[in-house]
Amino acid sequence: MKRSRYLLIGSKTYRDSAGAEVRFAYATRTGTVFALPLPVAAALENGEDVSDHDLAPTLSDIAAVVPEDENELRTVTSGFEQRAAESRNRTFTVMPTSYCNMDCDYCGQEHFKTAVNWNRVDRMTGRITGVLEQPQVDGASVTWFGGEPMLAYKVITTMSARIVAAAERLGKTYSAALVTNGSLLTPGKISELSEECRVRLLEVTIDGPREIHNARRHKRNGKGSFDTTVEALAETVSSGMAPDLAISVRVNVDRENREEVDNLLFDLAHAGLAVRRIELHLAPVHSWGNDVSAVELQAKEFAAWEIAAYETAHRLGFSVPRMPNRPKAATCLATTRKGELIDPLERVYSCSEHPLVPGPRSSEIIGTVESLGNTLRPAGKFDDWYAQVTAGEWQCSSCPILPVCGGSCPKLWTEGHLPCPSIKFNWDEKLSWEAERRGYVPAAPANPNTRV
Repeated sequence: MKRSRYLLIGSKTYRDSAGAEVRFAYATRTGTVFALPLPVAAALENGEDVSDHDLAPTLSDIAAVVPEDENELRTVTSGFEQRAAESRNRTFTVMPTSYCNMDCDYCGQEHFKTAVNWNRVDRMTGRITGVLEQPQVDGASVTWFGGEPMLAYKVITTMSARIVAAAERLGKTYSAALVTNGSLLTPGKISELSEECRVRLLEVTIDGPREIHNARRHKRNGKGSFDTTVEALAETVSSGMAPDLAISVRVNVDRENREEVDNLLFDLAHAGLAVRRIELHLAPVHSWGNDVSAVELQAKEFAAWEIAAYETAHRLGFSVPRMPNRPKAATCLATTRKGELIDPLERVYSCSEHPLVPGPRSSEIIGTVESLGNTLRPAGKFDDWYAQVTAGEWQCSSCPILPVCGGSCPKLWTEGHLPCPSIKFNWDEKLSWEAERRGYVPAAPANPNTRV
């Protein structure tokens, strides 16, 4: 047995409650964080065989050690391909509108108004309910996306009523998520989305304290949205409304607002939002085909910065992302034919960053609702992504976090951007979080020889 190429061993030494010294490790093939006795950690780092150690069976079970002749890259990419090909649970991203009531400085989307065509809405709904009717399909999920989907709230509620009814009639699973700028949220609508539309995740973007958020994410009428958004979320949380709804507060971070993120956290905490029900999601601003180089934080820079911000959020009481605890099912909807995006004109895309970006909006259409019927979408631009990674065409081929990342964003790679998630660069610090949250205490300085 050999050390897995997907095993990361932290640099710091910790003591458990009995005084035993360990180092924490992360087996990314199974998403397992665990403690390693110092002798075993040293042996693995030195490339020694640990087959005779008492921990060997456990290490094998979590893919921390693997057979000598295993081609791990092929094992991992084959797993991605198998999960991408499995189509018993279908995923749809639906844009009820292409318009947005905001004009954010860094946004690369091009928004436009289209009148609601209820015949089109019927056909879009029929695409999803028709898939649910297939005996080989167990369920479906929808992510409501935009533009700003809440501008077409009636479309969401109308389509949801029919999809939920079909799922219940057929005994199939169904859930939804909604990605919104938050400006049109009210407690009543949040409740309806959760209770009637089966929305189980609400992602709301807030980019800073009131003045910063309203300046960066200004509505087209010049008005701000910070107060109404925070008030709607605060009332939902304080009242215990929509208990099945998880809420994610996304903060798009660049050079212009990173110094204000702590102030945002304090403001949200003051409003009663520093609770475990609210998960903070810090996201670096990236190109959507537009030039954001003047404000964009480089991946390593962002990774170094986010550690302190997440520590502040955790101390205040927010939920913060943990180390991924399972392999990623698929990189994104662009790498599996069981996922697709439908825009308000019934056009079908394989990538969520295509329909509102000039150029790809026209060139990357892969079908229409009418042309596809109930069949899987055709192959899109990135459906051969795992074959490319297997062939070594991208640096993901040699990356130890590939199993929990999947390559992040094929589109950004092909455009010359580095889309790597922050965990690639700060996994050691995050392992320290995990150790301390489990009650271990630091025992020694960091090992200077640890490398990514």
